[in-house]
Amino acid sequence: MRHERSERLLRLCLMISGSHEGISLARIMEEFGVSRRTAERMRDAALRLLPDAVERVDENGFKRWRAAEAPRGFLAVSAEDIADLQAAADVLEAANRHAQAGNLRALADKLMARQPPAWRRRAEPDLELLMESEGIVHRAGPVVRVETEVLRSLRQAILGSLLIRVVYAGRANPAEREMMLEPYGLLYGARPYLVGRVPGKPDFRHFRLQGLRLVDVTPSSFERDAGFDMVAYRARFFGSFREEPFRNVWRFSPAVADDAAEYRFHPAQSVERDTDGALIVSFEAGGRLEMAWHLMTWGGHVTVLEPADFWRHPALAGLVRAR
Repeated sequence: MRHERSERLLRLCLMISGSHEGISLARIMEEFGVSRRTAERMRDAALRLLPDAVERVDENGFKRWRAAEAPRGFLAVSAEDIADLQAAADVLEAANRHAQAGNLRALADKLMARQPPAWRRRAEPDLELLMESEGIVHRAGPVVRVETEVLRSLRQAILGSLLIRVVYAGRANPAEREMMLEPYGLLYGARPYLVGRVPGKPDFRHFRLQGLRLVDVTPSSFERDAGFDMVAYRARFFGSFREEPFRNVWRFSPAVADDAAEYRFHPAQSVERDTDGALIVSFEAGGRLEMAWHLMTWGGHVTVLEPADFWRHPALAGLVRAR
């Protein structure tokens, strides 16, 4: 809660500094969902940090406050800020909003260019690791709410290669249990996951972020597996479910071929047109259940050519009966 209050105050200072017309008490109440008395306290605290702020009365008789500029310390940019812009650009790219994605990437480049050389030397390794370790899995549908503090702790541990102590409740085993983990990266999607492993064990596992009841970053570091590549790792899966990769060949009928051609189903897919205009998409990845969920949205316009027994797999039994 203490951090949240500080962040709200910082945000209000930036609002007052970035507004030409000025910020009213009503705007503070609406923006932060607080009472008038709380809004007044927030305003007073912000004005103490903005000594050049001025008060004016608008044409409707309401008081507004604005400042010429925010202290430079308020405008500090972090590697995490740049990574968030790049991640947002990835989401826009996946939604075929290429122009907006390009604008966000250009903004990230401008912010980087405006930073001192010493800042760039410090931040670029962190930025590279953040961008590599956070995989965006693009799937339509509802998303799970994840606490901000959990994400901050995980990012800190990933950047510093620090062991974390967690209390975790899985889907198959809902009983809470404490364990130590080596965090390697994040997979974002309808179900966000932490990619990590238990110290001393070679295999990487996926842990649901909403299943993490506690994340405690320890001062103990671990040696990252030098051969682990997050980009290559997430390419093994269609979504975020773990499964050994297998060859997939999908045929989209001529009626939807042009529409399907606008999608990138997998980073390493190959695409070709059949003689009748159908679209053939091939790639290697695991995640049969998530593939089935997506394929069902195409109705009868898609045929799974490989594997031939795709819909007969035991993992899809309940789903096939529901079709």
